[in-house]
Amino acid sequence: MKKTELRNIIKEQIFEILTEKLCKRGKAYIASRKRKGEKHNPFLAARAVKVCKGQIRGVDKKMKKDFRPSKGKSRSAQGRKPNIIKNK
Repeated sequence: MKKTELRNIIKEQIFEILTEKLCKRGKAYIASRKRKGEKHNPFLAARAVKVCKGQIRGVDKKMKKDFRPSKGKSRSAQGRKPNIIKNK
């Protein structure tokens, strides 16, 4: 590979990471905080990311992760863990 090709690939990867989108609950958290008078800043965005990860409560006052399967669905909705069998 040429250096220019490698640089372009790296730039694309960095751009994808920087332009990552928030989940629906994170966007709602930012909107509610703005309605209460808080200015948009990096700390507000960081808290919105934590809402998406499920580390702090969001607007609905519940701590949950968006990617978890909802009630009534099994873990297979996320993907199953492989069964590891040890041979003796």
